[in-house]
Amino acid sequence: MSSLYDYFRAPGAAAIREHMDENEADSPVPDTFDGIQLKTIDPSVILSQLIASAMGREWGTDLVDDRLVWPEDGEQDLEHEGPWVTALNDRCRDVLAGITADRVPELAEQWATVEEFGGYGDADYLRDVITDFVALAIRARERGESLYCWMTV
Repeated sequence: MSSLYDYFRAPGAAAIREHMDENEADSPVPDTFDGIQLKTIDPSVILSQLIASAMGREWGTDLVDDRLVWPEDGEQDLEHEGPWVTALNDRCRDVLAGITADRVPELAEQWATVEEFGGYGDADYLRDVITDFVALAIRARERGESLYCWMTV
């Protein structure tokens, strides 16, 4: 069984909770919120490795520092099997928004080599992913919104 990840921007946790509660916890991308459907790129490990490369620093779990926003009090519900929505910290949004077009090819080449891609990282595909992330992060920052990740297993 594989996990699925969709990234999106939203005005806040209340809007996300409303969508999730009223739509049987379905992904809000693309029908409710502006986002990208990536399916295999998790925020804590794979996305944070892109963030580390963009920042020119070593990878660490603190780079994305996502926090659960749905289900409410989900940390205490050990029976909940998904989906979940987490908020990415705004530093992550701002790093993504700050990636310039001339850096995208180099970052895609680096990112394609991370262990989690199992040797199958495709730099051409990842160039498009980075470009989509940058555009989404810019739109979020311009509107004072955060980035979120909807995930399920």
